[in-house]
Amino acid sequence: MSRWERELEEMARELGDKLTPEAVVDRARSANSALHSMFDWNDAEAAEKYRLLQARGLIRRVVVHLEPHKPNEPPVRAYLNVDRGSREYVAVSVVQSSPEATRAVIAHLLTDLRSVQARLLRYADALDASDELRASIDKFLARNDRKKRAG
Repeated sequence: MSRWERELEEMARELGDKLTPEAVVDRARSANSALHSMFDWNDAEAAEKYRLLQARGLIRRVVVHLEPHKPNEPPVRAYLNVDRGSREYVAVSVVQSSPEATRAVIAHLLTDLRSVQARLLRYADALDASDELRASIDKFLARNDRKKRAG
């Protein structure tokens, strides 16, 4: 365990086994804190990084209906994060017409899915809720199958 992880663990104990981002930043302000080096303390650089984070959030919030004649279909993001050597957001209409971009998006989604699945199973086991989780997954998949057949 790293020094900064130990410091977070110590903080959590001090705060009743919980952490808040505000408390972590406050502790990290001290140059003596192991957390200090985990943050960008140059305000100009940090502000620019925050603006980029906000821009990513704005881009992800734009949605479109792929099939306008099916208003009950859920919308999808209008711009998809495509890794073509560098990260960029590409209009979903462009991705649809590019096999290369489609493969990149699908690969990214499958990686996300594997990560979520692994996390679900880890927590289900740790929280002794494996049976409950598997039942919920089965119910979710069955509901999606019914929607596909009805749609």
